Amino acid sequence: MKLLIILFSALFFKSLIWWLVVPPWQAPDEQAHFVQLQWYAEKKTLQIAELNLSREVALSEELLGTKRDNFGNNKYTYHPDYKIAYAKNFNGINEGLINSQPLSARTAYVGREAAGYPPLYYQLALPLYNLFYKNGLMDRLFAVRLLSLISHLLLAFVAFLVGREIWGKGLAAIALAVMVAFQPMVSFLAAGFHPDNLLNLLYSLGILVCLRIIKNGLKPSYLAVLALVIFLGMETKILMVFFLPVAGAVIIFSRFRGKLAGGMLAAGLLLLPLAAFILQWPIPYMPVVTAASPLRSLGITKYLRFRVPKMVFEMWPWYWGVFKWLGVTLPPLIMKIITRVAALAGLGIFIYFVKVIRSKKISFETRALGFFLISSVSYILYLFFWDWRLMQSTGFSQGLQGRYLFSNIIPAMAVILIGLKSLIPPRFIFAENLLIYLLMFGMIALNFIALGTVARSYYDLTGLKVFITQLSQYHPGLLKANNLIFFGVIYILSLVWFLWYSAIKFYPFKNGKFLTDESKN
Repeated sequence: MKLLIILFSALFFKSLIWWLVVPPWQAPDEQAHFVQLQWYAEKKTLQIAELNLSREVALSEELLGTKRDNFGNNKYTYHPDYKIAYAKNFNGINEGLINSQPLSARTAYVGREAAGYPPLYYQLALPLYNLFYKNGLMDRLFAVRLLSLISHLLLAFVAFLVGREIWGKGLAAIALAVMVAFQPMVSFLAAGFHPDNLLNLLYSLGILVCLRIIKNGLKPSYLAVLALVIFLGMETKILMVFFLPVAGAVIIFSRFRGKLAGGMLAAGLLLLPLAAFILQWPIPYMPVVTAASPLRSLGITKYLRFRVPKMVFEMWPWYWGVFKWLGVTLPPLIMKIITRVAALAGLGIFIYFVKVIRSKKISFETRALGFFLISSVSYILYLFFWDWRLMQSTGFSQGLQGRYLFSNIIPAMAVILIGLKSLIPPRFIFAENLLIYLLMFGMIALNFIALGTVARSYYDLTGLKVFITQLSQYHPGLLKANNLIFFGVIYILSLVWFLWYSAIKFYPFKNGKFLTDESKN
């Protein structure tokens, strides 16, 4: 428990640092989601009009360089070197103007910007918005960002619980939480106001419940929680619909465990959405292709020839981190290292299944791994087919960004962890613990590299004083000047404490059976 408290203390300050480094309107589509929240708060209705962009937010976008033209581009798009002008003090050049807009500017509408997502995430953020209602725009924006921070911490806790279900009280459960929480793009997404943070949490909760069904069998409490999670997910983002066939397959498989008919029925349920996409069954929210659709002749084969290469060369690096309006990614050398580690994990998964086939023993870890792979692969397939039908229907693709896959971030990190662990013979507990520890350390280091990449793209890092001065601008008063140094120092100290304490707690000679020269004597 003490190690968990230390970890989440470090995670809180890690999230806070990312929160500070990512400027207003630089998180994915943050301004669109804030506009929807502001509409709910100011108009007190969920019915969003065609004109919904307030003069207040529009002015801030204009002054901060994120106002988009008719092609969806702003001053940052295709110009990753662009930076706004900074003042010589802790207040931005236009910060006073942005924060001093009258209340009437919040209900004077000059354009269309609201995301149009289901309302749950915004409704949860309303108390935070209203708590700082009389404050300026920056105060309200950073206040509602707190909801993403909370969702992020809860996601890490769910990852820990998933790890506990599979590996018990070992280091691997802690490692899974670290791998999820310190994943760079997950950290970047959590730094902004975005409903994906809540969706990822709810989807992951559904995965946890499914794991418990696989482990313990069907129980009314599991079904009730699963139904609630799915309902809340659908009220957050429609991509939660992709979880329905996975959850249904788990329920059917558990109900008819050991029976061939049950397995076939579960597999059929997983394939049902693909059939619905191909045959154009009338399912909710699926793009409708008619004779008038601009790309109705685009076949699935031609679509995949276009989309799969983009997934390999674009979606993969974006999965790990794409910043500054899709203009900045992780350094090429870092991506090469990540790709090779992922390839090693893939080799480990192959070895793992070879061992399972030879031993003919299926552990809960094996069942969990199978579930993780099915959940992830089916989600990707559903996403691809949905995008294909969207292209046919509208003539353009919404684009498949790596962050769209974060609903399965816990399964993805668990697969990597299991794959790498399987490269170590089970009797070498010392080596396995060391590998897990190094994997945690590597993910934390990767997070620092990503944080530095983001900070360098926005601020001058040639001197601490200049950096703190620029970083303080367009932030609430509490998040300025020396307070930033304090938060940074606490973050580093908490991380060092966590790494040191986890090394002591899982010292291999205490818990393992590794023989040393001394033990042989």
